[in-house]
Amino acid sequence: MGDLNGYFELDINDKGTFIIIHGPQGQGKAVTFQETESYLKRKQLPYSGALLRSAVNSGSGEPVKLQPNPYYKVNEEMALRMSPDRMTLIGRLYPACGGTEMSLEEIEKDIEGKGFKAELDKESVEAFLSDRHFCTDFIVAHGTEPVEGENGYIEYKFNTDLSVKPAQNEDGSVDFFNLNTVCECKEGDVLAILHPAVMGTFGMDVTGEHIQPRPVENVTLNFGKNVIINEERTVLTAQCNGHVRLDEGRVVVSDVLVVKDVDTSTGNIDYDGNLKINGNVCAGFKVRASGDIEIVGVVEAAEVEAGGQVSVARGVNCMGNGFIKAGTNVIVKYIENATVTAGNYVQTECIINSKVTAGTTISVEGKRGFITGGPVRALVGIKAKTIGSDMGTDTVLEVGVDPVKKERAGDLQRENIEINKKMQQMQPMLLAIKQKIAAGVKIPPEQALGMKKLSDSFAAMSEQIKKNTIELGNLEDEMSQGGDAFIEVHEHAFPGTRLDISGSFMVLKTPYHYCKFVRERGEVCMKPLV
Repeated sequence: MGDLNGYFELDINDKGTFIIIHGPQGQGKAVTFQETESYLKRKQLPYSGALLRSAVNSGSGEPVKLQPNPYYKVNEEMALRMSPDRMTLIGRLYPACGGTEMSLEEIEKDIEGKGFKAELDKESVEAFLSDRHFCTDFIVAHGTEPVEGENGYIEYKFNTDLSVKPAQNEDGSVDFFNLNTVCECKEGDVLAILHPAVMGTFGMDVTGEHIQPRPVENVTLNFGKNVIINEERTVLTAQCNGHVRLDEGRVVVSDVLVVKDVDTSTGNIDYDGNLKINGNVCAGFKVRASGDIEIVGVVEAAEVEAGGQVSVARGVNCMGNGFIKAGTNVIVKYIENATVTAGNYVQTECIINSKVTAGTTISVEGKRGFITGGPVRALVGIKAKTIGSDMGTDTVLEVGVDPVKKERAGDLQRENIEINKKMQQMQPMLLAIKQKIAAGVKIPPEQALGMKKLSDSFAAMSEQIKKNTIELGNLEDEMSQGGDAFIEVHEHAFPGTRLDISGSFMVLKTPYHYCKFVRERGEVCMKPLV
């Protein structure tokens, strides 16, 4: 039989007006006293509350007399209620007694007559009318859901992910010769397409109240040099051959300068664009580019600085007299006796006696994958196969502190020390002149003017120390808030290596293998690699 709700119906005959309470079947719900009583009150039929409650509780199906006189004929009727979100109209039928049953058309008119503005769910209603179950909810009508709009977005036709790292070869080494990190373009190439926002349409609940769709966000195409936009301002194209990049939200195409070597044949290079060097950067030379620098050979004791990325296919050995600085990434075969600074990540196969700083991560992977000597700093984390060495080389790894802020803090500390030295030298002279003035000694005008300048300089230095001290305190507060910084060792960590994580440090006393160092409860601790 299935699960059916219990229900009530009137029985009207010449002996009077009766009500019959039918019990539920299966897992159906029994009819409630409140629903039965409400129906009788609407019909203005007198009843005994105690007798009615007893009949409802028993659900025996036996007639219970309400009054001795026969009531007039009763048509089938429907009660309506809204769902909590006001998007669905729910009906509930009560049986006829001598009267007529409701048709689909009558239900539709009933909805309109009661002031609802809903779309009749004909399929649901027809299915219910073909197999009526009284005192049972069924879907009568629905409101209209709003159609949500779509935010505008920009489809870039080049790689904008600066975190993409070089691929690894099958033997585990990193492919530094095929980096594919510079996005070349040709004149007329489509660089970006703007997909405008699509407005949504209003919905309506069953009462006729409008429902507003979520607001949408518009975007605009921003571009710089060597890029043109169409009349509709929806498509960006390259105006010349070059390299395309996203510079602070703007699409920019840089011309590419290609040279064989940077040596006496070229001299120093300072170029506004991307630079490709098919050979080496020789010792003593300086190379600067506003875009990316790609070097196929090696970098000797030279200075290389890029607004974008620096990639060196063979490696760097600056012999302690050169540096590499990149606005984004540094990708290099090896780093030896050099200072390397990257705004984003550093990727290499080994670091030897070098000062390396990265704004995010430093990955030392490949066949060798070791860090030996020098301070190596990254804000987020450092990964390497091996750190330190069995020769006791002084190796320091620091994570969790912004390297730029740490450098600034060091500069401020050194500046304060120098200012204090100067102030200590000036104090005896200022004290002597004050003592002379207190003793009534007449000071010559030239000497008085000199002492005033000295006093003003002393006051300015004192004020500068105060400013430096405030900035230093703010920096130290910021640097003490390091998050989930880590140092990963995929093979060996040698004793003597110093680890500094978010201001807490640890000097390794014993060898460690295949582990991860993090900061917990103010201390550096070791965890196994997962």
